[in-house]
Amino acid sequence: MDSIISINVAQESNRSVLKDSFHNAPYKLVHYGARNSYDHLELIIMSASPGVMDGDTLTIHVNLQANTQLKLYTQAFNKLHPMIEGAQQHMDVIVEEEGLFQYIPHPTTPFKGSIYKTITNIHLQKHATLIWGDIICGGRIHMNESFAFSRLHSLTKVFFADGLRYFDNQYLAPKEQPIKKMLFLEGYTHQGTLLYASPYADELKLELDEILKAEYEEITYGFTSCADDMVMIRILGNDGELLYNFMTMLGQLCWDFTQHKITEKSEKPQEPISIPAGQIKKSPAQKKTIKKTRHKENKAAALKIDAYA
Repeated sequence: MDSIISINVAQESNRSVLKDSFHNAPYKLVHYGARNSYDHLELIIMSASPGVMDGDTLTIHVNLQANTQLKLYTQAFNKLHPMIEGAQQHMDVIVEEEGLFQYIPHPTTPFKGSIYKTITNIHLQKHATLIWGDIICGGRIHMNESFAFSRLHSLTKVFFADGLRYFDNQYLAPKEQPIKKMLFLEGYTHQGTLLYASPYADELKLELDEILKAEYEEITYGFTSCADDMVMIRILGNDGELLYNFMTMLGQLCWDFTQHKITEKSEKPQEPISIPAGQIKKSPAQKKTIKKTRHKENKAAALKIDAYA
């Protein structure tokens, strides 16, 4: 089945609104919670299907116009059923100037024999911010399907105004790779990735250096400045729900930090306008006052120098 989800977010009266959208079976796009509770927009992608079937293709288009903000949610774990040829997802995102987009979907759970490929292209314009998450499970672990899937291939590209800034190419094929060993998942069954791309990324990295000092028994993680204006966090664990909760907590931290920086920026006092000398004509009385003022300033400066001599 070929399915499409299209989202276009615009700004009206300083609020982000769903300007137009499209979706077809088995997917549905609805407002998440009360639509007038926030100035930003919150939407959730729902599905009437038990999961992704062989031959399915899902195409998602997301466009955030300038100064708009969107949180996009999913309904449940993305279940990949057994396949012969495989299924695909294509996602294209455009975040225009000063836009803010957050998308941290539920984990992807591949069943035995599933084949799945995702291609994601994200374009960020000037001063746009992206909070992006992805979680891959090793399969239905409690049904003895640990790494029993055939292939998972994920391609994610993030473009800034100056071109490609980030490219993540993950290819997992348990029958071809020592996926449980060193340099792969190292004994864990779940992997999460959280990406923060923003003009505030360097400042957030300094905050994370202080916040993420704790060690957790059930997960391990690391984070780094992976490119200019980008921070990436990798997380390993054995519980999809735990990783999802941890990543949504970090995503909310990134969201709140971004909102704080936007507010701080909007409240910053304007720089005084500098007018080159000679462009404004002064009356004789003004010239006399300026001359007296400069004489007093020079006299005060001389007294200050004498005091330190």
